[in-house]
Amino acid sequence: MNQRIRPADLNDTPYKEVIHKLTLQWVHAELPAEGLTYEDVKADIKILLLTTQSADRTSATVEAVLTQATALGKTSGWVRQELKFEGMIEGADRADFLLFDLQQADTIDDAMLDSYNERMNRFPVSEG
Repeated sequence: MNQRIRPADLNDTPYKEVIHKLTLQWVHAELPAEGLTYEDVKADIKILLLTTQSADRTSATVEAVLTQATALGKTSGWVRQELKFEGMIEGADRADFLLFDLQQADTIDDAMLDSYNERMNRFPVSEG
């Protein structure tokens, strides 16, 4: 069984390098910062790593969200929100969770549907 990643582990190799690499990727994406600092970005990545318990999963998630943010013209605030979302649904079935979210809404508007589509398309299902 794999040992859990603990907060103290984040200051040691290999996690320190992963956090640094992903923080720089986010900063170099040159998205509108909306007041977020380098330390804010780094903290968000640390939280995601503690949530996923996987450097590979964290890297894939951050890279997918940044790719989408760049393609869709989003901001760092949006990236932050989406990383929190991804951490929240870690271990849950994405499609079921998103459908449940839509079902709970009193009314469904275009913004909700856009968000649903962005989240469903972030990690395309490979055909095989």
